[in-house]
Amino acid sequence: MKTLARTVAVCAAASAALLLAASAACARDDVPDEIARRENPVTLAPDKVRYYAKQYRTKCARCHGARGDGGGDEASEQEVPPADFTDAAYMKTRTDGQLFYQILMGGGERCAMPAFGPRSDHGWSEEKIWYMVRFVRRFAEPPGE
Repeated sequence: MKTLARTVAVCAAASAALLLAASAACARDDVPDEIARRENPVTLAPDKVRYYAKQYRTKCARCHGARGDGGGDEASEQEVPPADFTDAAYMKTRTDGQLFYQILMGGGERCAMPAFGPRSDHGWSEEKIWYMVRFVRRFAEPPGE
């Protein structure tokens, strides 16, 4: 019986690792250390939430889903699935600096996410990107926080 319990535990751990790896598939692994370590300099005040919710709906939801779960209308068209921002375990593995860089530079070679930085077609300022990082982190928070 101990062998069966151990086998089930090993299988469960392997499955969890595979799920985490799948949700991280589009995450960039080339983020410079100095950016990955940067702390978010902005606070998302309640009066800014409405603005960033609209930005998210118009720019991000088609892939990441209206609820941030990675299930947007265009998600199935992507070779690499969009990140699931509701996955608290995955979100804990990503620093604000890593999320910032992903939005700034886009998905790179591994996924279809476009760049949103100042030199991109979207032309978002670094400040706007930091606010969006704060906004997408809200999807992984328990309700009421």
